[in-house]
Amino acid sequence: MSALLKPFILALDTSHLSDWIRDSQSRKSTDRQRAKVFSEWLKSRGALPLFTLHHLEELCSHDDTDLVRSRIRFLHSLPFIAWIAHQGSPSAPGGVASMMSSEILTAYANPEYDVARVGHAAATSLIQIGTGEDFLGPEPDIWLALREIFLERSRNARALVAVTRTNVIDISSKPMAELLKGRFRSAEGVRRQLEVIGGSLASDILRHGDKRIEQPRTVAADFMRQVAGAIDDLPKSAAAMIWESLATQGVEPSDAKPDSTVGGVLEYGLFLQQMRISTQDSGIPFLDLKRTVSMDRVPSWIISSELRRHGPPLMERKGSELNDTHLACLAAYADLTLVDKRTLEGFRRARRKVSSFNLICRDVDRASSYQNVPALIGAYVEPQCD
Repeated sequence: MSALLKPFILALDTSHLSDWIRDSQSRKSTDRQRAKVFSEWLKSRGALPLFTLHHLEELCSHDDTDLVRSRIRFLHSLPFIAWIAHQGSPSAPGGVASMMSSEILTAYANPEYDVARVGHAAATSLIQIGTGEDFLGPEPDIWLALREIFLERSRNARALVAVTRTNVIDISSKPMAELLKGRFRSAEGVRRQLEVIGGSLASDILRHGDKRIEQPRTVAADFMRQVAGAIDDLPKSAAAMIWESLATQGVEPSDAKPDSTVGGVLEYGLFLQQMRISTQDSGIPFLDLKRTVSMDRVPSWIISSELRRHGPPLMERKGSELNDTHLACLAAYADLTLVDKRTLEGFRRARRKVSSFNLICRDVDRASSYQNVPALIGAYVEPQCD
């Protein structure tokens, strides 16, 4: 590795990481040998596994404390890795929020950059290279304190995906102009309608939600209760209610074009929400960022939104879909990003339909096991000399 000039950045799927760790710590010599062969291959080829906070979250989201400890200590022992840097502290692990923050701030500082140049420039501050100890800090076991938080986030992700990716009510193609002219219901009428929707949502979660959700009806009821709480002080017209709701995301009436659809406006609102959250510590006024940075110049937004739009239908909306989407954004920065079968199909569909996708995404593929990775990418990497 001493002669390594340009490392090959490899984003492994979390399942590959967990299997690699398991084999390296197995009681069976054959398992340990498999893991050792892979480790030596990484070194000889100058390939650096790329880590994010999302990898850590998945590896730590397990009820077995000893298993989590062994995983953390393995990562801590790695001699050479790459990771996404946290925007506030480059030596700390970052995730998709750090990626989006770096991209937005790069796009803001360089308004002439297209999305490809934004991603290339953002990579210089995002990608850090060092040891596992550099990545996790001198005391790896301190990450055990976050295990319960990660487990709770995992449980919350199941409910979030089940609710936000349902098609119980789909008005995304409805023109905004038509929605704004809609008849205004009374508060009581709205509540009755919400009860009907809540029942349909509960049935949908039961059929298609993450099977680990123990109480689908409770998840639906909690969500509908939040919606109902927002209608206690209804404005005087349907249009006013719609714009007041969108204003919380940063959407103004001037942002909607005459031919805008409900789905398009809501998508823009989600982008603005993520922009506000990821750049809140930048010191730059949100309105300045909004005026300068458009959705089509932010790589992580393009990848995540187009995968949601073009991904194959979900028979079961698993909570892991959220992390899968976050990790898929590494395709803008890793030389090769390994994903699961469904995500790979989403990439294939998006590449055919979205021209900017090919400008920002590098190689993306799938490997059934970490043992198959060397054969898969052998043609992409030139051997390094020691």
